[in-house]
Amino acid sequence: MTLSICMIVKNESETLDRCLSHARPYVDEIVIVDTGSTDGTQAIARKYADVFDEIEWPDSFAAARNHSFGLATSDYILVLDGDEYIPDPDHWAVIRNVVQEDNLASVQLIVRNVLGSDKLMAADRMWQERIFRNDPALRYTGRVHNQIEGALNEYLVRTGRVRMQRRAEIIHTGYALDADRMKEKYRPRLKLLNTEYSEATSSRYRAYYGYQLGVVLFILERFEEAHRVFGELDYAMLSEHNGFYTHLLAAHVAMKMGDSERALMHCNGMFNLTRTEPIAYYSTGLALIHAGKVADGLLMLLGAHDVVDEVGEHARFMINTNMLLDRLAVLCERAGIDNYARAFRRLADDATADPAAVRALIMAMKIELVKTPGAAAA
Repeated sequence: MTLSICMIVKNESETLDRCLSHARPYVDEIVIVDTGSTDGTQAIARKYADVFDEIEWPDSFAAARNHSFGLATSDYILVLDGDEYIPDPDHWAVIRNVVQEDNLASVQLIVRNVLGSDKLMAADRMWQERIFRNDPALRYTGRVHNQIEGALNEYLVRTGRVRMQRRAEIIHTGYALDADRMKEKYRPRLKLLNTEYSEATSSRYRAYYGYQLGVVLFILERFEEAHRVFGELDYAMLSEHNGFYTHLLAAHVAMKMGDSERALMHCNGMFNLTRTEPIAYYSTGLALIHAGKVADGLLMLLGAHDVVDEVGEHARFMINTNMLLDRLAVLCERAGIDNYARAFRRLADDATADPAAVRALIMAMKIELVKTPGAAAA
């Protein structure tokens, strides 16, 4: 069985060569559709592509993506974006092997969204459908954040083919940008998302596009609008994956809006979905401190580090532990617990800090907070 990469690109000159140089030895065909680049992306694409086309932006990610699918000639299609790449040859071997499976319809791979080096969250990992049988029935819908789930489900029922998961990882660098570049990248999507949200054809799609609209409003720092959208959503209509992230962003938006009650409600929403994500403990700690419950908040923040130790890389949201220690130092300073503030600061500044020393400090502080909660001044 053969494999094509299908890509739509625009102004990806900084990252496209990395993507394609890693992919070229492992695929039978590269199909690239440019939608109006002005930075020389086309020259890079032509160097690698077996099929290259340029189209006017159709105001729809689904239409552009489906156009690229229509140009592919292999048995299976792998979807990549220009700011993604697969660096591990062993993971490429996994991909080549899975497309030889009998009766295959699609494959979910792990996408690791690398976040900025100055962020508490180092990465966000998720399963995404990225490999599809090359069949005209499998096409995307949606002008932005395009979807293929409906078409795929119909295809599975009609053909009896199956979907699979494989632990091959796609690295996505599109979120590892500074705040201004993030705004520049996502601002053009706002109009499309508002349209999809207001004209959604079902409650499930309205919830999904509301979640995506809230994400973009958060990136653009339009917190009042994001607070309104997050308050309108039917969270029962969201997948567990999207629901957790929506509650996470909604909690932080609520804190920015001074709404501690709503923030804690969203923190509870995260815990109703999972208790193994360190970022849920961290966010809840901030929300409790925001609500004036300083000792409880600090205990929850200390618990975030415990969960990092327990789950390791199995967490969806991977935490930068040195930055977590730095945040603990700052919050201890604000709470007037200077001895712990200094201790956390020393550990945060020491890249080779002994994990056992970190755990001992956290345990000592927990005991003190439980015995004398008044030690954490409001």
